[in-house]
Amino acid sequence: MQKTAFFLIIILFPLFLSAQKYVMVWNEEFNTPGLPDSTKWSYESGKIRNNELQYYTVKRLENARIEDSVLVIEARKEKYNGADYTSASIISKGIGDWKYGKIEISAKVPTGKGTWPALWMMPTNSDYGTWPRSGEIDIMEYVGFEPQYLHYTCHFEGTNGTGHQSSGTKSASIANPFNKFIKFAIIWTPDKIEWYANDVKYFTYTKKSDDYRTWPFNKEFYLILNLAYGGTWGGTAGVDDTKLPHKFLIDYVRVYQLQESEGPFMLNINTPRHGKVEISPLMDKYPENTKVTVTAIPDSGYTFNAWQYRSGANPLTITMNKNTELTPLFYEKDQLLKNGEFDTNYSSWSFYNYNSQTISYAPSVADSTFVFNMTKSSGTDWHAGFQQSGLSLEKAEYKLTFDAWAEKANTLLITVSRNYGDWGALISKNVNLTTSRKKYELTLNMTTADNNVRLYFGAGKFTGKLWFDNISLKKVEKSTPATDYQKSNKTFSVYPNPSTGKFLIKIEPGNLKIDTKLELFTIDGKMVFSQLLQEYISEFNQGQLQPGLYFIKITSSGISNSELLIVQ
Repeated sequence: MQKTAFFLIIILFPLFLSAQKYVMVWNEEFNTPGLPDSTKWSYESGKIRNNELQYYTVKRLENARIEDSVLVIEARKEKYNGADYTSASIISKGIGDWKYGKIEISAKVPTGKGTWPALWMMPTNSDYGTWPRSGEIDIMEYVGFEPQYLHYTCHFEGTNGTGHQSSGTKSASIANPFNKFIKFAIIWTPDKIEWYANDVKYFTYTKKSDDYRTWPFNKEFYLILNLAYGGTWGGTAGVDDTKLPHKFLIDYVRVYQLQESEGPFMLNINTPRHGKVEISPLMDKYPENTKVTVTAIPDSGYTFNAWQYRSGANPLTITMNKNTELTPLFYEKDQLLKNGEFDTNYSSWSFYNYNSQTISYAPSVADSTFVFNMTKSSGTDWHAGFQQSGLSLEKAEYKLTFDAWAEKANTLLITVSRNYGDWGALISKNVNLTTSRKKYELTLNMTTADNNVRLYFGAGKFTGKLWFDNISLKKVEKSTPATDYQKSNKTFSVYPNPSTGKFLIKIEPGNLKIDTKLELFTIDGKMVFSQLLQEYISEFNQGQLQPGLYFIKITSSGISNSELLIVQ
């Protein structure tokens, strides 16, 4: 269903919002067929929580796709990475994060025993600690064994001594909710959260004090759209997999925030290392509704990754309806980890706690350094730590480097493990941290390729603070001497040759595969760049190359051929 034009939406929007001058700051209409927009959504991966039965897949049309202007999240019965069921969970973390505002989502829930669809929000950074200390906002949850009820809830640590409290309601006021699209919404302000369905308010949670234990909802949160199957709640009455597949349909997601005034408004650009930003037009302050284009320009050897906490392309055009702050993120081109320099926060890193009743820690960032404060330890290294998951590693050698030190000396566990199935460790190393800052360098040998692994720092033996900075993971490029190359004209040709650095690669018929890769080396075997090839004829412009001899290597299905390239 194609969405209504935005100017009509504003006209039809509820009067109580227009009176408060809410303006749309982000939206997803799901009008482009195929996979969800990668500039707005990423994926959770694996069997993650609540003993749920499904494996959350990544970039798989069977589980998450856009068709007829609707996002379809589909739970299926099929064997996948050790699980018997698959589904999808898409998130906006790091590219769509907000503090306060109105979040509105139109969705149609599936029904049947075992289904557990949810529209919810989690904190971008766990500033108050692991779940539930930093909060959770459930815009809507539904379980198929209670087909007439919709649930609206928030979670926090609380003050009753149990370590977890929730506040919310369930409602059967919308008959047969699985038969129709329903407009779910929250209005989140500094002192309360209100839950709505089809513009009717069903519940309010009000701030009682500044104690984070009852009000952790003063930080940025991101969106999660998922369809779980079975688990500790969804599977309470069992599952009926004869009814699979189930489809959770989402028509749109819209985010509004209060306009602070009628302007003029200020634009603040936080420029981290490794790049700069150009602004057009450049003004001290902007009148209301002024369109401004910002362009992130990376330094040599770096690439633009995203606008922190905001989706959008580069260049990015914004409409000035409030004071706005933007941060561009630049990463090294061959860097496999995100945000290892901790310029502003610890986004892209997540945390593990074996037992929240006996283990506690508090992560933070100070002076562009990550601080992991183990306030209560179990004495076992893997019981608590931080990680980055969803990494794709080849069968190759990798170099892990980082700066680290600790309040009290102890042993740090470093593992590369599967991010699914048995979660088995592929590589395990121990590092002795001291009270002095040191740079550590480890060689990690992957004996098999895996496109879904996690890098984990296990700090469960420590008590007190640990500091980390400049965490980097790179593939070690082996030098290939010129004598290793065998000239061949059978699978590809390069022209013009000699060239000025601009040249064409022509793959001979039948030799272009899904894994066909081009690599360019200097005469002494140093890699200049590499790229997968998707066309039989590809153009390259490497005008920055110094004059001399180079080798072009084409690898396809494990077979390599090479050609000498002369740069004049």
